[in-house]
Amino acid sequence: MHAYIFNIQRFSIHDGPGIRTTVFFQGCPLQCVWCHNAEGIPQFLETTESDSIPPGIKKYSIDELMEEVLKEKVFYDESGGGVTFSGGEPLMQTGFLLEMLTKLRELQIHTAVDTSGYAPADIFKEVIDLTDLVLFDMKIVDGKKHNLYTGTDNSLIHTNLNYLCKNKIPFRIRIPLVNEMTADDENLESIALMLKGKGDIDIDLLSYHDLGQGKHHKAGLKSSNTKLTAPDKARIEEIRKLFESFGFKVNIGG
Repeated sequence: MHAYIFNIQRFSIHDGPGIRTTVFFQGCPLQCVWCHNAEGIPQFLETTESDSIPPGIKKYSIDELMEEVLKEKVFYDESGGGVTFSGGEPLMQTGFLLEMLTKLRELQIHTAVDTSGYAPADIFKEVIDLTDLVLFDMKIVDGKKHNLYTGTDNSLIHTNLNYLCKNKIPFRIRIPLVNEMTADDENLESIALMLKGKGDIDIDLLSYHDLGQGKHHKAGLKSSNTKLTAPDKARIEEIRKLFESFGFKVNIGG
């Protein structure tokens, strides 16, 4: 069994508790116009010829990736850290992800999965049942607008979010803030209302940055015709207060 990985980020402190290693899985079913990891969107199969894989994307076996993530085990132990699986969308390479989660749980290493929530419900349930923390991306509530800016319907995302809330699995909601797309009051209030009454929820506000726009072109993907911008500090503070008024704990950044 193998998986395609486009980056391994060591000593990460924004993708879960403590010092972590974040593994970025190749392939994502969404094509968010603001994505800063656009090189991770294209999907490849195990049968894909190696000369068709762009530079920087590496094929790992379970043993090879375990060897990589265990290099920092001493730092996980000292800081309460662990391993985070991100992407792309890690749930697209389900079998490999489940095997990694199982092996790390056997070693009592904390795991987190950063997901768009766009996966078949049975796969989503199987993965999060093996995960210590879920970082759940919540972008746009309105279905038509979500489809416009991500290329997908969001009904499956809402289904999986409801399952996550009902089963008391530790999770954080991550909201990318992009002007005129995700950061308007109507969308943010809709997110708050959707989450209200579903438990003690922490929210991470992630401000858009434009470092990823050139990656869309390199990956052969369509980029936005509109210049994307992030809310300024004053607006982000307004957004923080909005969510706090609903009783949520809010963190600016990951």
